[in-house]
Parts: sequence; structure tokens; C-alpha cells
Amino acid sequence: MNHNRLALLENQAFALMGRMHVILRRQNGRVTDIEYMRINPDYCRYLLDMASQLPNEDLQQICMKLQDIYFGPEGLFVMAPPNPPLLARVSASATPQPPTQEIRTAPATVPHPGHGVEIDKTYIGRLR
Repeated sequence: MNHNRLALLENQAFALMGRMHVILRRQNGRVTDIEYMRINPDYCRYLLDMASQLPNEDLQQICMKLQDIYFGPEGLFVMAPPNPPLLARVSASATPQPPTQEIRTAPATVPHPGHGVEIDKTYIGRLR
């Protein structure tokens, strides 16, 4: 499956899950976790089964579309593994890397030629 099609399906699924979340919250007081639904097939299937049994035509249509997007022949859970949650991706990319080379720094003060007075080089040549 190419990246464009995968991105399109993920965007459609997110929009539908948002609508489903709002309907369930307003009519039943049920709060859902959209991000967890996106990555966990068991939770996704549970919510789709539960929501499809409620007497709301819009909700049932949303569930049918999400069922196809996630569990259809070319569904997101069938064809490709889901992306990890955003926080996991951010924390994985934020791990510090050890330096590859030794970094040498110049002394903060150097003697001024001819005067014997040391000049502070800390801010010279750098932005403050």
C-alpha cells in the first residue's frame, strides 16, 4: 500500500473516530480514546461493536465505514502495522546521542599581546 493511500485512510479514520467520539459522548456519556483506538485492534473492534448496537443511524454508518477502513480486505490493521502513538515517536527521537568526537573549547581568557592584560573572550565573536 503506498504512503498516499495509507495517509488518506488514516485521515478518514481519524475524522470518523472524532465524529463517533462526539456522538457517544453527547448521547451516552461514553468517552473514547481515539489514539488508542487507532493503534489497538481489540479496543477498536470493541468500540465498533458497542457503537453499532446503539439506535443511531449516523453512528451505525460511521461504524460500517470504520470497520471497512480498519478490518476490510485492505484495512489498516490487515495490511500494515499501525504507527506508534505520537508521544512514543517524540520520546524515541528525543533520546540524547553520545558525542562522536571530543569537543575542545578555548580558554575563557587569553593574554592580550603586548599589554600583559587578559581579555575575556567569552562573548567575543558570539551572539549574546
